[in-house]
Amino acid sequence: MAARLLYDVHQRYKPRIYREFLGAEPYTESEFQARYRFSKESIQILTNLLNDDLKRPTHRSHAIPVETQIKIALRYYASGSFMQVIGDTFGYNKSTVSRIIQAVTGAICFHGADFLRWPDETSKPAIINGFYDIARFPCVIGAVDGTHIRIQAPSDNEYAFVNRKNFHSINVQGICDHEGKFTNIVAKWPGSTHDSFIFRNSDVGIHLDQNHRGFDVDGLLLGDSGYACKPYLMTPYLRPSTR
Repeated sequence: MAARLLYDVHQRYKPRIYREFLGAEPYTESEFQARYRFSKESIQILTNLLNDDLKRPTHRSHAIPVETQIKIALRYYASGSFMQVIGDTFGYNKSTVSRIIQAVTGAICFHGADFLRWPDETSKPAIINGFYDIARFPCVIGAVDGTHIRIQAPSDNEYAFVNRKNFHSINVQGICDHEGKFTNIVAKWPGSTHDSFIFRNSDVGIHLDQNHRGFDVDGLLLGDSGYACKPYLMTPYLRPSTR
């Protein structure tokens, strides 16, 4: 009987198998970017930036390298595939992939404020001059627009996430400077939400509505016809006359 119990206990628990992802990917730079949406150099920069946040405090030899964690998360972001599929690609189980994605996402958000900065008095002149050099349009401190990030249909309020193109998404508002660098991002509204509503209820929209002192002092944003024309937000003429 004792031998039988020991046999049952041994069979109940599968031995833990550690599989090492070697990372020797035979991809060209373009193939690499198609899979991760980042260049090899950019991933190395991310690895250095997030190393202290993602490095596991263990002396064991089975800790997942930080670069591998970042690649797993970026592959998930880029493909929108199931975690099980991502895990099979890298040689890790679904639960490990889930923990990695949560950890990398949290680390990236923690450092977000280091890169997403609204123009201040010292940076505004360079941005204004940059836009003027591009299009001879004065006093511009940013361009605003929304983009739809496709998602799987959620179980709660599914209908709210169906956008005007009839697929499920998050409507993400972005504001960028003359170099195409984001200075502000709002990524919390379902796909059916209109761009103008997101802007009016964003921190930037509220701040400009309450504190804007004039385009010659605080500058202005450029937006498409989906936004309402404001003293701080210029939109196109709908039907301009060329006569």
